[in-house]
Amino acid sequence: MLAKSFYKVGLLTGFLGFILAGTAMVSPARAQDGQPSSTFGTIDSIANLSYDDLPAEVKILQSIEREIKEKYKKQIYTRSSVPSLFFTSQQHALLREARVGFNTRVPTLQDLGDPGDPNDPNYRPPTLLRELALAGILFNSEKDWVVYLNKLRVTPDNIPSEIVDIKVFKDFIELKWFDQFSNQIFPVRLRPNQRFNLDAKVFLPGANS
Repeated sequence: MLAKSFYKVGLLTGFLGFILAGTAMVSPARAQDGQPSSTFGTIDSIANLSYDDLPAEVKILQSIEREIKEKYKKQIYTRSSVPSLFFTSQQHALLREARVGFNTRVPTLQDLGDPGDPNDPNYRPPTLLRELALAGILFNSEKDWVVYLNKLRVTPDNIPSEIVDIKVFKDFIELKWFDQFSNQIFPVRLRPNQRFNLDAKVFLPGANS
């Protein structure tokens, strides 16, 4: 669209030049009237004329040119608005590191049983399935409850150090879990017989971790 608009402006400019060149040819009748004809058809002479003295064709072309420029002025190429399409060496390093550390799926037991080749430059030590699994809730009051999380019995007096905050309700729990592996805090809401995978960040059915 931008190329098309520049093409239109070029045609109008050429047409305007053709009209200006045509006005340079003075007719015999005008010469007989004694009007000066040496500089009438030049660009300087047209530029020195007021808007009211310009030919009607020139006024129309100038009006069209202004409308086109006003319509497409936002599409004019500016160097600063077009970022580079190439990555720097630092960006390449970050991309390679992200590809190595990105998990697209939950690791299977077969993946965990395969130690891999330590000589591989992309080798990473196998990690365990890191999940939060809620087996059940025994709720009596806000200060009297029992939660079975990751096969551990959690009570108000026996809260693991990884739990930053926990709120227990009759049908679900809300907790903030600190993951030492990624150094992140995960706010999670779990219902009985539900688990949350910390690597894939997905909820899964079943309480067995």
